Amino acid sequence: MAPTDTMTGMPMPSTQQLERSFEGRIGTWIESHGYSASTVLVGVSGGADSVALLRGMAAVGGSLGLRLVVGHVNHGLRGEESDREAGWVEQLCDDLAVICEVERVDSDGDLSEETARARRYEALIAMAGRHDCRAIAVAHTRDDQVETVLHHIVRGTGLSGLRGMSDCAVIDGQQKLIRPLLDVSRDQIVEWLTSLDQEWCEDQSNRQTRWTRNRIRHELIPTLEREYNPRVREAVVRLARLADEADQIVAAQVERLLNACVLEQTETLIRLSIVDLADEPEPLIRACLKQLWVRQGWPRQAMGFDRWQSLAGVVRGDAAADLPGHVLARRDGSVVRLECRSPATVSSAD
Repeated sequence: MAPTDTMTGMPMPSTQQLERSFEGRIGTWIESHGYSASTVLVGVSGGADSVALLRGMAAVGGSLGLRLVVGHVNHGLRGEESDREAGWVEQLCDDLAVICEVERVDSDGDLSEETARARRYEALIAMAGRHDCRAIAVAHTRDDQVETVLHHIVRGTGLSGLRGMSDCAVIDGQQKLIRPLLDVSRDQIVEWLTSLDQEWCEDQSNRQTRWTRNRIRHELIPTLEREYNPRVREAVVRLARLADEADQIVAAQVERLLNACVLEQTETLIRLSIVDLADEPEPLIRACLKQLWVRQGWPRQAMGFDRWQSLAGVVRGDAAADLPGHVLARRDGSVVRLECRSPATVSSAD
């Protein structure tokens, strides 16, 4: 019996069909998103997903005029194993005649997922800048999308979190991040690499369940598939797409309202007319305030639901609210002032 895709339950295609469809999907994605004749940094860890992304982009690169540069970040967390993987990636790039840049990044004793991710992207952004790359390509798949959405749900999220990852994003203010494999399942990737006799590295730390992401992958999703819905991955991906559609509608409303309501916006101060805004539904008010927060680059980690609700309350009539990041919201008639004060200013004021 032919193997099936765990995402869809459908039979996997033949080797020739797989090669054509996999490479064709990457080529179509690159063309349709306007990245032909571009220099792209491909983040390659050595795992199956990133190796498939590199092999696929290299296969279509000649016909599309792509110039590829590979970036590998060695966190050094697994000692000699990490160093061997870095050397393996360099050898693969030599075989494919692709420029490879390896950077070692120290963890400084912090082994958290968030820190490792932040350091990795900092290194990739720096590499992309050195090579004048138009975008950074990373190998997130449909399975990663499922894990991301479930992670957001478990941690607590709103509509934007249900969207999961976008296939095109901007990080660090201006660097473009692309995900050409976001509609491809991990099963399809493994099948394609196997058809090419292409090896990859297995990071044994991916099986350790001390990290939330790994527990979702190895414990939560199999339990949901076994006990509740064998096609739960497909259901979560569909939820993410529907949430993205709804979020785009909200974003258009937010943009319209902010264009009409923002009276003044500097690095530390926002003056907001609430004449029209105060009568809007509270979820839309919160969405406007979150977008203003993002524009300002103010920290959002401590801004949980209760904090956003308090801030929306100022728009609706409350006098003031003290918020994380040394931000004070104060209402003065029909105007709300959001002012970010430095810690020194706060201390002197207190």
